[in-house]
Formats: sequence, structure tokens, C-alpha cells
Amino acid sequence: MGNNRNPRIQFICDFCGQISSDKPSHYKRKRRHFCSQSCYSAYRREIMLPEEQPTWRGGVSRTESHRRWKKKNPEHMAHLKARRYAREKGAKGSHTFKEWNEVKQAYNNRCAFCGLETKLTKDHIIPLSKGGTDYIENIQPLCRSCNSRKWTNVYENPEIARGGNEAVAALSSLDAARGLSRKA
Repeated sequence: MGNNRNPRIQFICDFCGQISSDKPSHYKRKRRHFCSQSCYSAYRREIMLPEEQPTWRGGVSRTESHRRWKKKNPEHMAHLKARRYAREKGAKGSHTFKEWNEVKQAYNNRCAFCGLETKLTKDHIIPLSKGGTDYIENIQPLCRSCNSRKWTNVYENPEIARGGNEAVAALSSLDAARGLSRKA
């Protein structure tokens, strides 16, 4: 009775040639059929082409693939490192790489303090060491020099504090799109 309810399909192992069986639903899903996990492992090691391997990454190891991605995406890596640092500090909130790029665009890719068009770093307006959050509203783009000079002091871009700048208008429109309101 049990065989009628659970029919099995017999097949020949693709590696060792031994006769084995499997459920019809499992048999249909596979292109190759093996009698055991060890036969499958040996087949992958000795016969299967690298391009057919499930973990194929263009002829490079997973480590090398990741190393190349990091080299091509330094800004994204800096963002991931900053997120990790914020998590380690126990800061609430987070922001996406896209949000960070939107804030930089709002400042025309210039430092919020000195206005230089240079490589920008993330500055937490209220530093993480003083209980600041990692939400995008607490971040402003500063050049390395201004960010180092600011250190752990708590003050925003002077022009934002005064309320007059293109960045203020851009940030307000950015906030309006997100449904937020910025206090002037």
C-alpha cells in the first residue's frame, strides 16, 4: 500500500552509475540525479564545469569578487562603514545611501560650512558621542577639514541657522517630498 501512495522513480546516478530512486516531485526539479550527497560533491569537484557551478562568479573567488566591488564603490563602502560605526555607538535610526546622495545634491556637492566643492564626509550635527541619531535629518555634508574643525561641537551650518541659502530651500523641498517639516 505504501508504494502506491508514494511512488518513486528509479534512475542511474550521473556520477557512479548506481541505480537509485527518488520522489517524482524531486526528480522533475533536477537536471542531474545522484544517489548520494557524496556523489554530487565528487561530481562537482571532478566533472562539472566552473560555469555550471551554482556559486560561479566569472572565474574569481567570492573574496576576490567582493574586493573588486569595494574598489569600484568607495563611496558606498564609506557609507556602510559609517552605518556600522553608528550601530556600534548605539545610535538610533539609520539612513540610506540614496538619502545621503540627496543631501549632497541639496548642497550642490559643496561643504555646508566653507562651500568648497571637494570630497564630502558625513557630519552628525549632534554628534553620536553626545546622543545624536543617525537619521538623515541629523547629517550634513562637510569637507574633511571642516568636519575635523567642528569635532564634537553642536552647531549646524551657519547659513541654515540664519535661514538664508539655496541649501535651505533645497532641503525644505526634499523634506516636503518626504512629508517632513524643517524648523528654521
